[in-house]
Amino acid sequence: MFGILGDFLLSKKMDQRICIKFCVKNKMKCSNVLKMLTAAFGESTLSKKNVYKWYKLFIEGREDVNDDARPGRPSMSTTDENVEEVKKIVMENRRITIREVAEDVGISVGSCHAIFSDVLDMKRVAAKFV
Repeated sequence: MFGILGDFLLSKKMDQRICIKFCVKNKMKCSNVLKMLTAAFGESTLSKKNVYKWYKLFIEGREDVNDDARPGRPSMSTTDENVEEVKKIVMENRRITIREVAEDVGISVGSCHAIFSDVLDMKRVAAKFV
């Protein structure tokens, strides 16, 4: 589940990295790559520093557009079991608050909100989850 959520959040960054890699293969200057990304992605463009960093990595021979693995503990709250429990609780009572769901499942309010918005793609409309 965490992989799907991570892919969703990184999709725009991944698209831009693929574009940078393509431009490096076609021997374009980094300043031109930055201009093209800004025209294509607008405010969602990677920062100048990140564009130059990825450009340099691809020039040096990097092929992978994914982030390197980082140390740290992965999220334990967005498990399949917790997602199913949250979904079940909300389907039984659509007027329940995020705080109440988080308490019932035993996870943080932030994790519960992430499950609603990112995994279940639910939004609060007129005090109901839809």
